[in-house]
Amino acid sequence: MTILDRIKAHSRRLTDADQKLIATILENRAEAAFLSGPQLSQRAAVHEATATRLAQKLGYKGFPDLRAQLQREVLDDQDAANRMRRSVSKVEHGDYLTDLIAAEIAALETLARSVAQTDVDIAADMVFAARRIFIFGQGHAQSVAGFLHRRLDRFGMTIIALTGRGRDIAERMVSMDAGDLVIALAFRKQPQSYGPLMRHAARVGAQTILISDLAGPLMEPAANLMLSAPRGRSGSEFQTPTIPFAIVNGIVLTIAGRHQREIIGRLEKLSELFNDFD
Repeated sequence: MTILDRIKAHSRRLTDADQKLIATILENRAEAAFLSGPQLSQRAAVHEATATRLAQKLGYKGFPDLRAQLQREVLDDQDAANRMRRSVSKVEHGDYLTDLIAAEIAALETLARSVAQTDVDIAADMVFAARRIFIFGQGHAQSVAGFLHRRLDRFGMTIIALTGRGRDIAERMVSMDAGDLVIALAFRKQPQSYGPLMRHAARVGAQTILISDLAGPLMEPAANLMLSAPRGRSGSEFQTPTIPFAIVNGIVLTIAGRHQREIIGRLEKLSELFNDFD
């Protein structure tokens, strides 16, 4: 049963507080799928225990199970053709650019609530401390992975790109050890190579970071640190690349800010090399 089916089946048992919470969930399912029970209750202006009680009334063990179901339903509604059809059908008078700008602003505002600076700090320190950094990205994630690769190259870090087919990735992972870091970028669904990559990293003791969207919490094995946020105003609309780029840029800027002396020194050295090669 879907969440809506459960709501309909138990409608007579639902209180006014339950209805407020349901309205908050349905207003923006993509964002609600990232909120904890207390956060969602606060957004709906009801008691923080309401989310747990509602989940149990609907037949779930607790709110985490309801949220997992919500995440699955949002992902199931992300067929590319249907997303694009719904996106363009909402635009009035052909003002696609204006609508896109509004969507980007809304997505960035959601990002600010979904990813804490403290987690970005942790990610930045993990990157700075790593002996080598393995960057994994396939499909749409490749553009973000390439951007991150270039930025970290300029910081004088040793980067290994995990691209291509499974066997190509395996060849580049042979030397991975406990001093290394894996940064995986994956959106919408779990890539086939993600599981073997993360399991191998765990076996050798390498640290892992996952940068993702709604699919992030469903990916297994879990990374040591996950930075994820919706890539649109809802799970059924156009999914913007701005959000993962913003997360990556946030990590890069935080590295420079928290390790300024070392990073500025490396950038000055790079400028000298540029002069030599020019």
